[in-house]
Order: sequence, then structure tokens, then C-alpha cells
Amino acid sequence: MVNRIRRIGKNLQIARKRRKKTVKQAAEMMGTSLSSVRRMEVGDPSVRFETYLAALEVYQLDDTLRFAEPEDDRIGLALEKQRLPERVRAKKEKRLDF
Repeated sequence: MVNRIRRIGKNLQIARKRRKKTVKQAAEMMGTSLSSVRRMEVGDPSVRFETYLAALEVYQLDDTLRFAEPEDDRIGLALEKQRLPERVRAKKEKRLDF
């Protein structure tokens, strides 16, 4: 998990540099502190999740975030498929004879 967070931080640092923004400018745009941006960019796991989301929005990368989307859940989809009935029958109508 730590390696993934570091990779995300490094990717966000690259995105900031490509946009020619300083850490101070990025922090102001995200509404957070310089130290939070610095810690995020090195992959510090204590950085709030909201900071990462703010960075994605500021760098206009929020459309690239796919986090726990139901269609990406391979295990859940496989389990759901196992629970499907083999055949489906129409329900019988109840006839009321008075």
C-alpha cells in the first residue's frame, strides 16, 4: 500500500510540474498547506484523502479516478454471477374463485 501511495504522490508531483506550478501555488489552489502538498508528493500516508482529491480536481485529473467502481469489482461480479438462477420461471397467477 505504501508503494502505491508513493507512486500516486510522485504522479501528482509530475502533474504539478507539467503545469508549471510551485508547491505554494498548488497549496493555494487546493486550499491546503505547503507541508500537506509536500507530504502528499512524497507519499506520506498521513495526508488526508481530501488533499489527494483536491489535487486531482486542481490538475483536472478527477475524471481519471476510478475508485471502487462496481463494474471494476471482479470478485463481486464473479460472486454475483454464481448466484444467478440457472433458469427463470414465470410466476403463477393467483386465481381467486369466489
